[in-house]
This record gives sequence, C-alpha cells and structure tokens, in this order.
Amino acid sequence: REGESLIVGIEPEKTLGEWFMEGEFFMEGQSGKAVIGDSIANKMFTMPLNQSIRLYGHYFDIVGVCLDPINNGNVTYVPLKDLQNILGVSEPNLIIVKVKPSANRAAILNDMRAKVKALNSNFEVLELDEELGKCLAFLGYIWFTIMFLPSLSLASAALCFIGYVMLAITEQHQEFGILRALGAKPKTIFKIIAIQNLVVLLASYACGVSLGIITTLLILVQKPLVTSYTIIQIAGWLLASLTATFILSLCPAARFARKPTLEVLTQP
Repeated sequence: REGESLIVGIEPEKTLGEWFMEGEFFMEGQSGKAVIGDSIANKMFTMPLNQSIRLYGHYFDIVGVCLDPINNGNVTYVPLKDLQNILGVSEPNLIIVKVKPSANRAAILNDMRAKVKALNSNFEVLELDEELGKCLAFLGYIWFTIMFLPSLSLASAALCFIGYVMLAITEQHQEFGILRALGAKPKTIFKIIAIQNLVVLLASYACGVSLGIITTLLILVQKPLVTSYTIIQIAGWLLASLTATFILSLCPAARFARKPTLEVLTQP
C-alpha cells in the first residue's frame, strides 16, 4: 500500500505536547522507529503496531498510533536525526512566524512569499489559519460523533421513564380512585404523581451524575482537562434534559387526572 503523509522529524525529549495514543512514543536515542496518526493508520494498516512503514526507501517500525489533529491525523513522526540523514538536510527547514494582529497580514504574507521564493524556489509559505480551520473541523466532527451517543442515551432514558410513570399509574389507579371518591380533586392526584416523578428523577440524576463523572474522569480519561466552565456547561445541559424529561412525564399524569372517578375505579 502506498500513500501520502506529512512527515515530521522530532526530538522526543524536547516535545511539549502529549498524545492520546495506542502503543508508546519512541525514546531519545532510538532509531528506525515511527509514530503514525490515526487517519493513516486506519487507511493503510490492519495491525499497525505489528507493521512497518517505508519512507524514502527506509523502513521504520511503528511503535505507536496517536490521535492527532495535525493534517487530519495523516501524519508520521520519526526521529529528527533519521530524517536528516535520509534527506541530507542538517539545517532547519521549517520556521514558524507569528504576525501581530494589528499588522497588515496580506502584505506581510506577500512579502514573505517573494523573499522565500527568491531564496529557494523549493520553499513555500503556508498560512496556518487554513490548516487550523481544517484541524478544528476534524475535531468538531469527532466531538459531534461522541456527543451523539449521550443524546441517544438521554432520549432512551426519557422514554423508559415515561413508560415507568405509565406503569406506576396503572399499578396505583385503585388507590387514586379511592382518593377521588373521598373528595380529592384531580389537581391533588396530579401533584402526587408529579412529586413521585420528581423524587425518582432527582435520585437518578444524583446517582447518574456522580457515577458518570467518576467513570469518565478517573477511568475513561487518564488526564482530564476540565475547566469550571466545562462543568457548568455539562451541568446546564443535564439540568435542561432533566427538566424536559420531567415535563414529558407529566403528560400521562395529566391524562389520568382528568379521567372520571367511576372510570378510574372500574379500570381493570
């Protein structure tokens, strides 16, 4: 299999970022090792950690697969010295320039392109905002896929709870019928059912949130980066879901409370 990938030579002891990865990253002094992104791993390999990759006629053993937004995960990391020896380049060939927000960005880019082309026609000036947009779109797609699963879980939980409410009303219809016969108003029956629903929801909410946070932060995510804003946002969405579920659960209660007393008592 053949393909194209962004090849980056690095010195592992000088890297600042950390990757979520399968396998391990190559260590300082190791040669002939490579770490590939998740996209190239899915497209070109079946068992990447047991396979190797050939770059410019040289083979590198794959020791890790990382989740990397750079180039949409189509990236390969190799030791810097190995890449320099293969390409015959011992000097830096990559310069990152930060432009002040107040500067004329278009004029600076045009000036840089002209000077770089005059220096070496093989060099190019790349606008990182475009690449950043692609990376953000890739991460947004992953996040949307992940968030779609809890949405289905919330919808399923709401349907199950509504079914539970209907079953509970069916089991208690005789007791509610006796209360109606003794003079209780439909509004009173509605309040009783609403309070029962709220107690069950709050208990489930407390258990679900506590167990969910423990499972997610301590087990599924080894090094969680959660800010106070993130916690408030998650709590807000959960509270909105709780409110919506509670309102939906009142529909069977309202329909039951409007039934005549005789119909409630004679219901099998």
